[in-house]
Amino acid sequence: MRRDLALRGAAVGLLAAAIAGVAGFIEDNGSLSFAAATVAGLALAGALTGYFAFRGPAQAVRNVAEAAGHIGEGELALRVPDANGSPGQLTRAFNLMAGRIEQLFESVAAEHARLEAVFDASSDAMVALAPDTSVRFLNTAAVELFRSGMAETVGRPFIESARDYELDELVRRVIASRTGEASVVAFGPDRVSLRAAALPIPDGGDWSVLLMLTDLTEVQRVDQVRRDFLSNVSHELRTPLAAIRALVETMEDGVDAEDAPEFLRRIRQQVERLTSLVNELLDLSRIESGAITLNAEMVELSALVAESASLLRTRTEPAEVRIACESDPIAVEADRASLLRVVSNLLDNATKWSPRGSTVRVWMRDEGEVVALCVQDEGPGIPDQDLARVFERFYKGEASRSAAGVGLGLAIVKHLVRAHGGTATVESPPGEGALFTVRLPKVFVGKR
Repeated sequence: MRRDLALRGAAVGLLAAAIAGVAGFIEDNGSLSFAAATVAGLALAGALTGYFAFRGPAQAVRNVAEAAGHIGEGELALRVPDANGSPGQLTRAFNLMAGRIEQLFESVAAEHARLEAVFDASSDAMVALAPDTSVRFLNTAAVELFRSGMAETVGRPFIESARDYELDELVRRVIASRTGEASVVAFGPDRVSLRAAALPIPDGGDWSVLLMLTDLTEVQRVDQVRRDFLSNVSHELRTPLAAIRALVETMEDGVDAEDAPEFLRRIRQQVERLTSLVNELLDLSRIESGAITLNAEMVELSALVAESASLLRTRTEPAEVRIACESDPIAVEADRASLLRVVSNLLDNATKWSPRGSTVRVWMRDEGEVVALCVQDEGPGIPDQDLARVFERFYKGEASRSAAGVGLGLAIVKHLVRAHGGTATVESPPGEGALFTVRLPKVFVGKR
């Protein structure tokens, strides 16, 4: 383009010189040879003048054209050299425009990054769909839910990724009506309960609908815990109250003097059961709310296990259950009274499920920054469906419904261990009983 513009300038100069020479020849009636020489000289001078006069603008136009091509290919930082004179207005205007385009692209990229970060930070699955229900975008939670990669999903019909006709129908209804809609669906082979909310996106381009999927599993679990709690509390309170009422009514009807002490003993037993239940509920509430004070000191775990075993002797000796500690002395920094309660509850639970003549094994293990305390019984073990709930308050598996206790001991263990910055877990290998493991930091990190 630069050469074409310069050559055009030269041609214009040559034509002007020729016209001027012919006019002069005619006016002066000069000789033909002189006129030819004059025309040739003027033509050469005009050509040179035109060529160099148009060379600068031509170069500026060429630079702008090349830069525009590179910017179109994504080289947004490219600029053209500034030119002098009138071409400088073109180059400066182009550079200003290129700068604004670069800022606009950076702004769009930043908005996209922020939007993607917000979507990926959400635990809810989010899917953006086009008017034809093809997937335009999905966040990390959606990738995990559909179990398909981002590249494999984007651009394909939604039904191919979700494989759920109920969700696909929900999306199609929202696209047709342009009105938001929500429903609860059972998704996938595991029939996971999801709350599906589809919202139209006005002026969203190829984003027509945003589908949000919320996993309701935890909500349903908490609701089940609440129902179990109410059921168990009412049962555990009703049983001793009913027994006390029956005993009192019997005494009101009249009993022999020699039978009265036995009735009073049973009433006292039921009152103590109620008192224990209320105290454990209050203690658990205080532990969960962080209202307890922990006085950290160095506690030797082997001695603590021996003390707990001694306190449980009235239960273990009649059942011929032996508690054996198989570790060398090891100490942690913790609240001694709370840790004694943790160990006692674990041993009490193990003793309850141990068959006559069996052994409850206890051992400690140094794991670097933490110490693991393990308690294993030789009982029937815990069914897989109960493992995730054994530390819930009042939870009692089907096999333990008729067993003594109200189901608060292991819940207290869990929360006391958490208050120390530790963890409590349970395993139940087939045929090996139940193995409870408490891990405590060697250095106290809880709330003092």
